[in-house]
Amino acid sequence: MPSTIAERYDALLRWVENDGGGLNPAIEIYHDDLTKGSFRVKDACSIRVEDIIVTLPLSKSLSYLDAIHGHPEFASPSPSIQSHQGHQERPYFPTEFLKRTPPHVVGRFFLMQEYLLGSESKWWPYIQTLPQPEHMSAILPALWPSDDAEFLRGTNAFDAVQDIKSNLKKEHKQAMKLLPESYHLEYTRPLYHWAYSIFTSRSFRPSLILPAETSMRIPCDLDDFSVLLPLYDIGNHSPLAKIAWATDERAKVCTLKSRQTYSAGEQVFNNYGMKTNVELLLGYGFVLPEGDKLHNDYVHIKTKADPEAGDLAATHVVSLRPMAHQSSFVGRSKLLSADSMSCLPCFSHIQDTLVAALYETITKGGDETNDTSLNEIMRGDIPGEVLAKIVNALGSKLSIDLEGVEVNEPEYEAANRNQQLAIGYREQCRKVLENALRSLLAGDG
Repeated sequence: MPSTIAERYDALLRWVENDGGGLNPAIEIYHDDLTKGSFRVKDACSIRVEDIIVTLPLSKSLSYLDAIHGHPEFASPSPSIQSHQGHQERPYFPTEFLKRTPPHVVGRFFLMQEYLLGSESKWWPYIQTLPQPEHMSAILPALWPSDDAEFLRGTNAFDAVQDIKSNLKKEHKQAMKLLPESYHLEYTRPLYHWAYSIFTSRSFRPSLILPAETSMRIPCDLDDFSVLLPLYDIGNHSPLAKIAWATDERAKVCTLKSRQTYSAGEQVFNNYGMKTNVELLLGYGFVLPEGDKLHNDYVHIKTKADPEAGDLAATHVVSLRPMAHQSSFVGRSKLLSADSMSCLPCFSHIQDTLVAALYETITKGGDETNDTSLNEIMRGDIPGEVLAKIVNALGSKLSIDLEGVEVNEPEYEAANRNQQLAIGYREQCRKVLENALRSLLAGDG
């Protein structure tokens, strides 16, 4: 059995290659304390535009679909994405459990099952490269010890952690009610937390990966669960990385393709999408540092969903720097209109959907709502009293959030990585709120 991390990665690569997948010969799996596992260009090699980094047979994926594959009560989603070995000889989870438990929870229990099988699992070469359950306290904030999570108090992340922990407790409790007593000793809540962390930090949306023929035969909504992609998931995130995910429906493989060049020794990145630092922190356990060319610091503001507001989102972001600044890459991607970058200085740090939502609330029932465009609102071409109310509402909300960060400042210095990460995150939240308030106080035009 492989003992070192390098040997485990070698075993993973051979396992993928056995079904026709593999890694670009110019790429190696590199492991250090900073990046953990990552892709790196080998010495004397390079990667060109359109080069394929990873090829993964869909038979190597792991998800809810594997828990129901071949079950007499479920239509097979797609035989072509399953292993040629057929379904495991061991029993399925009870039918009532499979039917009444949310698909994303079933997927986690299936991963728990495969972990408990150890070397007998088809996916063991993959599972042994994953962070193991005994290390889960260093993975995601929702699994941090309470002393570490306290360092997030007063930020968006702290409230989200409490919600996640509550949901995990409920999910596991309800699932265990549908399983016989024989499952209770091994399918513990700590192991469920581990499975949650693996899926949360490494999985992909089925709609971006699975072939169309599979999508049509799934007994639930396509994105009610997520898919683990061994080897494919080693690539670290950069919001600036130019990549393409593609699935060959005929060959039943998915590929990760680079749309930029890399030189020898450079890390080759994946791109997880336009995620802010709080989303990266909660979902992956890291944040991107502030830099001149890119910052990823945003505070999320929730508003009540209004069915009459059309496509206005109920969650909006406030940016460290103006949305028009070249470094506000993720923030600009969230704007409803690119024209919103030409706005009043007081709105320069605010997502346009938040300003529009406040305008809708303030003018509800009045004459202004129907004929006023988003661009007019952002430019301030609205009645002065309405503009003042929007600015005051934003100022009040941002001030409350800033006070929450300041009042809950940790009483002692960070003593470990989790606490250091939390301190850095809350400091950036404070800077975001201060900068946005400063722009509001500068006036409305």
